[in-house]
Amino acid sequence: MLDIAIVLNGEIKDQQGFEYFLNQATYIIAADGGLNHLIDLEIKPNLFLGDFDSVKQTSLEKATEWQLKIDQYPERKNFTDSELAINHIFSENLLRKYNGKKPTIGFLAAFGSRYDHLLSNQLLAAKNADKANFILTDGLALQWIINGPKEMNLNWPLAEHEATEQFNFSLLALSPLVEKITLQNSEYLLKEYDLKRGSSIGVSNLVKQNRMSSQQTAKIGISFSKGCLSIIILPAL
Repeated sequence: MLDIAIVLNGEIKDQQGFEYFLNQATYIIAADGGLNHLIDLEIKPNLFLGDFDSVKQTSLEKATEWQLKIDQYPERKNFTDSELAINHIFSENLLRKYNGKKPTIGFLAAFGSRYDHLLSNQLLAAKNADKANFILTDGLALQWIINGPKEMNLNWPLAEHEATEQFNFSLLALSPLVEKITLQNSEYLLKEYDLKRGSSIGVSNLVKQNRMSSQQTAKIGISFSKGCLSIIILPAL
């Protein structure tokens, strides 16, 4: 599901979910304080970059010990650490190994109190959704940002202690129009619906069946033909 992981300095709400994605990645970038999370797990990234304003001194010492590849930038710079990571992926042509197939890039530990950074990362993903599929997660909540045409099942893995929780999901148009959305196995269905940006009709939907195993939610089928769609899955309050 995930090919390239960009580990950020945000919150991790569920460690098992966080590691589920991290362990899938074949290439890992630690963006500044994201190295702190990786040090805790004893996972070496392929690249450590940023202005190092949020990384612990002990993590910097570990980076030296591990002899990590490091790209350090001045604190006064024109791009966020997230955008520097995306620029690295494209400038190094890391996508060529996927032979034309769209890879999935994950912003891990993406959520937290810095809402400006979150919105910036969401817009950054939408801007580049023609080149890759994007996931943003804190291990518990999950956001897909993808371009159509696309057909997929939502099948969010759960930690065992979350198996009794009800999850909501929401669809939001990030482009002016997302065309011909069809939803299956959800409480509220759509059939080739054109979703306009700013419309709330896709917000707060539920799986049709409440039964969930300790491994996954019920599968919700989603397809759409064109546009940039945000799909957010999170525990119901």
